[in-house]
Amino acid sequence: MPASRKEMERDRRRELLLAAAERVFGRKPFDEASMQEVATEAQIGMQGLYEHFPSKQSLYESLIFYRIQGFQKRAAETVAGIKDPLGRLRAWALLKAETFNTAPAFFPVFLTEKVHHDCGFDSRFGPATYELYGQEQKRLRQLLEGAIKAGLLKRMDLEFLVQFFFGALEASLHYHFRRKPGERAETCVDRAMSCFLAGAGVRP
Repeated sequence: MPASRKEMERDRRRELLLAAAERVFGRKPFDEASMQEVATEAQIGMQGLYEHFPSKQSLYESLIFYRIQGFQKRAAETVAGIKDPLGRLRAWALLKAETFNTAPAFFPVFLTEKVHHDCGFDSRFGPATYELYGQEQKRLRQLLEGAIKAGLLKRMDLEFLVQFFFGALEASLHYHFRRKPGERAETCVDRAMSCFLAGAGVRP
């Protein structure tokens, strides 16, 4: 059944609020940001904000869930038709880079929660977001494992390789945003892949 105009307007307003929250949380840590700042950023009254999100925690969780869920759906489609293991890995990384390029304010938000989660600190991932993040980490492990089985990566501990790969991508993205904001996402990913393969790749 097609969505009504009212439902479409509500969904559109929700997306605008999430975009405003992303900019606010991208500038300030969670504890320092306020719902008032988000409402001001979105040019909406506090009542309108609370109609969509009853608390700052629910707004923050919804933002992270929205971005990770969107990435996960695209990732499944992107890697499905690629046979080359390293090509699949690069496609996954390119999608990640393009996601952050589209929403640069989300980069620091995601990194904060990723570090908290991976180091065992308290994270603001809600249960649904935690599950999505775990599924995407599993996908990355599978991509790396496929490259190992194909003899393209050294046989190293998968958890180490996951952190190593994302560390190379994170460093390249950081350089991209700070030093080379005009470069193509492909260039950013190629730099990360080159660094990763220099350490973990098997030379022919």
